[in-house]
Amino acid sequence: MSFVRSARAEPDAGASAGDDVAPRRRQAIVIVLTLLVLALAAGWGCLRWREHREQETARATAALNRLFESRLGIASTSGLGRLPFVSRANLIATEAALRRLCPRDLPAVRARGLAVLARSYTVIGDYRHAQALIDEAERLLREHGIDDPGVDAASASLLNLQARYDRAERLASQALRPLQGARDAATRMRRLALQTELARAKWGLADDDGAMAMLESALTDARSLGPAAHDSVAELLTLRGEWRTREYQLQAAKRDLEQAIAMTERGNPLLADAARFQLVHTLMKNDLDLQARSQAERLLTYRRRAFGERHPETGRAWVLASEAQYLCGDLAAAVQSAARARTIIVATYGEQHPEYAELLRQESQNDAVLGQGREAVAKARAANTLLETTLGPTHERSLRAKYNLAIKLVFSGDASDTASFKQGVDMLEDLIRTGKETDIPMPLEKTKLALAFAEQPGEAAQQHAERLLIDSQIENRQYFPPHANIRLVSDFALAQLLVRRQRATQADALFADVIAHIERGDHIRPTMHSVVGKALLYRASYALSSCRKDQALALLRQQSANCERYLGPRSDCAASTELSQSQ
Repeated sequence: MSFVRSARAEPDAGASAGDDVAPRRRQAIVIVLTLLVLALAAGWGCLRWREHREQETARATAALNRLFESRLGIASTSGLGRLPFVSRANLIATEAALRRLCPRDLPAVRARGLAVLARSYTVIGDYRHAQALIDEAERLLREHGIDDPGVDAASASLLNLQARYDRAERLASQALRPLQGARDAATRMRRLALQTELARAKWGLADDDGAMAMLESALTDARSLGPAAHDSVAELLTLRGEWRTREYQLQAAKRDLEQAIAMTERGNPLLADAARFQLVHTLMKNDLDLQARSQAERLLTYRRRAFGERHPETGRAWVLASEAQYLCGDLAAAVQSAARARTIIVATYGEQHPEYAELLRQESQNDAVLGQGREAVAKARAANTLLETTLGPTHERSLRAKYNLAIKLVFSGDASDTASFKQGVDMLEDLIRTGKETDIPMPLEKTKLALAFAEQPGEAAQQHAERLLIDSQIENRQYFPPHANIRLVSDFALAQLLVRRQRATQADALFADVIAHIERGDHIRPTMHSVVGKALLYRASYALSSCRKDQALALLRQQSANCERYLGPRSDCAASTELSQSQ
């Protein structure tokens, strides 16, 4: 009995355990459900925050694009080419508006906007503030652990502009690595900008094959993006046309540039304008001066209408028109155009900008033809110094200015100034060395060097000149068409040298060839007709000395007709030729 009582008195262990489990189970379920609800709420909240953030970012990006389009004339922040000129006051106002529109808690949008502004500041020549904006954009991205290929491309662009090609190449290469497998269109467009800057850096480092390969890769990618990259294809074709011009692939360059113009003339006339600007340089290099002048004056008309009379882009077009007019022999128009350019460029760019140096370079060419040798040398020297200071000594524009100074020192200076002559010759030789190092042809520089030595007395100088002129003949025939003035000048100089070296028969044959080419040519510069006159007189003199009087008289009659056609019947040239015939 005691056992029974004891058993009843103690609680049932199994029942107690069962009674405890149920509340614990319910409590666990409640906790799990609560955590699940909290997780769902947190996830929903995070999703809503992300959506809100994306909407904020999209709104800020759209507002930024509208700001840039209205203030800077930039329809897209992913463009590859030159941005339009905007005044400093406008840039300052745009920067203030950008900082209001894009707060620091939207770092990617703000950084991208700062990078575009930096590119715009480079157009007015303020590289210091451009670098400050790029530094701020990069710092902002670092603080938030963000990578942005657009900012990297802008930074590489600034480095390329300052001829810091090695740093630009490293930056662009590093930024491209994570983008190789990109599939979305926006990232691929930004990759295009990086590919372009990497190509420019390689070109600046004299890796021409690597640069062209990268450019071709970018073109392939741009074409695969379809209509979205239509303008980018045109910009890349313009760049390839520019490089092909430097390599003297002049027909291929012309095709690229004409295609870029055709692609954009209606939809994006600013891009067509940029391609036409380069096309004028290509045509001038190919001695197609009349075509170059036509295109230059067409570009000038467009810019005056689109930008106005005081805009710096109009000023740049006046400089280009002056050069084309100068090459066509219309010196009065060339001087007038340069004067119009000076008023605009000094007022907008000032006198420490590369565009001012381009104006000085063209003014020096005009001055040289006007017989103002001292002024020509001074302006050529100032242009060379300014470009080497702002763009670096190996930049294409610096090399062009150096060539201009060299030929002014050699051919436009005082004949008794041997120091200037030697300096000019040294500069030409330095340019030829640079061409070898960078794998860029330098046929003009080699020909001018040969012409410089051809004018020097002494057997050693004349032997050296003959070797240089023969080498120039070979190279000029490789790069230039038969009508090219540089080929004719080189051949004429060699013929003159052969006369001085008592090799009259060879000289006579070469003079005859020069005359035939000039009289057949459709693109001969006006100055070349004086070469015809001199060549005819040389041939007449040789015919007379060889007892061929009838041929000598025929050549003199030809010379008389040449004088009347190009200089008028009352010119000194016509009168002296008639006198020679009568004797």
